[in-house]
Amino acid sequence: MAPDPLDALRLPIVPVEPRPEFADALLRRIGAARAGRAPEPAGPQAATVRYFVDDLDTAISFYCQQLGFQEELRSRGAFAMLHQGSLRLLLSVPGAAGAGRALPDGTVPAPGGWNRIALQVADLAAAVAAVRDAGARFRDDIVTGVGVRQIVLLDPSGNPVELFEPTAGYHERSRPRMRGDRP
Repeated sequence: MAPDPLDALRLPIVPVEPRPEFADALLRRIGAARAGRAPEPAGPQAATVRYFVDDLDTAISFYCQQLGFQEELRSRGAFAMLHQGSLRLLLSVPGAAGAGRALPDGTVPAPGGWNRIALQVADLAAAVAAVRDAGARFRDDIVTGVGVRQIVLLDPSGNPVELFEPTAGYHERSRPRMRGDRP
């Protein structure tokens, strides 16, 4: 039998290995939808940021081991979802399927730039010493801004990550009340 000429247009199947908790929650949501039940409340919505990285395994190691993220799921070589508190970090490899694919004009996403995630730490000097000892690169030294002391480091692909420590003028916004919260 002759090969299907449309095979060249089909996207490759990329295996995904989610954390067991993530897979269980997804199966519960699918089961509820099939049974016609409303899905369980998801809780507070997480902020989501996508970074493009040169090497997925190196980036996952950096964010998990150096900055305290946890791996939610991974698609070998193309994509990973990490989380820390209410921040979800999506890591994509340029040129891979999905968000990493080339645009119609041929432009391929790339790491770098100035937009960044900002992670609050209790002791900035100690956090900087720990990641510096692990080989992290920095764009600058610790500076004092409005209500914070901060520094910008670079992940292994060159994406900026800001570490900051609140000072006396820092204002933390109170968490908005969510549906289901008790008064």
